[in-house]
Amino acid sequence: MGVRIELDDICVSLGGQPVLDRVSFVIEPGEFIGIIGPNGAGKSTLLRVILGSIQPDSGRVKITAVDGSPAPRRAIGYMPQTRLIDPELPISAADFVGFGLPHRYRPWLNRADRGQVGELLGLVGAAHLAGKPIGRLSGGERQRVCLAQTLAGDPEALLLDEPTASLDPAMQEQIADLVSGICREKAINVLFISHDVELVGKHADRMLYMGEGEYSLNVHRSRRLLGGT
Repeated sequence: MGVRIELDDICVSLGGQPVLDRVSFVIEPGEFIGIIGPNGAGKSTLLRVILGSIQPDSGRVKITAVDGSPAPRRAIGYMPQTRLIDPELPISAADFVGFGLPHRYRPWLNRADRGQVGELLGLVGAAHLAGKPIGRLSGGERQRVCLAQTLAGDPEALLLDEPTASLDPAMQEQIADLVSGICREKAINVLFISHDVELVGKHADRMLYMGEGEYSLNVHRSRRLLGGT
């Protein structure tokens, strides 16, 4: 059902340089938020603050469930911009997705795990990749598998740091459509960083524009707001 994410006066400095300056906004459950801005504007830092991997110098992040109770940070799924994967890594796509399941690590997948992994790969249109080595997949194929792994923890919100970077335009559209469909189907939050306003704007409920110390979260006239599909 998604979570409510509230940022109140967040300030972050890295290496003595201010990156985020008094950032405040609220994201309601189930919203798709597109995040746009130049390099160095603090977009990736913002996601890591919400995730809890970077502690702000001041301000607070409050994440609550639909019923108002505190939501654990494990309710947040995070997909970084890039993952360095050795082309010779002898791990199948299915096993790679299995690493994201919310149980203690074991070197095999049991029957229930395999069923869940199969469902996740099917959800992202990658069921046919289950047995293929993760290091040998194309960029678009790997992004689908990484998204399946991110979904394996059954998150209430997805933080996606440029998930379409370095992909060709057709594959960018496929990934954006896929994420938007998951957002609608599961009624979860999506925060989607992109340099392509047109791409993310097709799906976003609101757009967060980040500049040099300036932040604006505005309603966006996407197809979803207009009642389209």
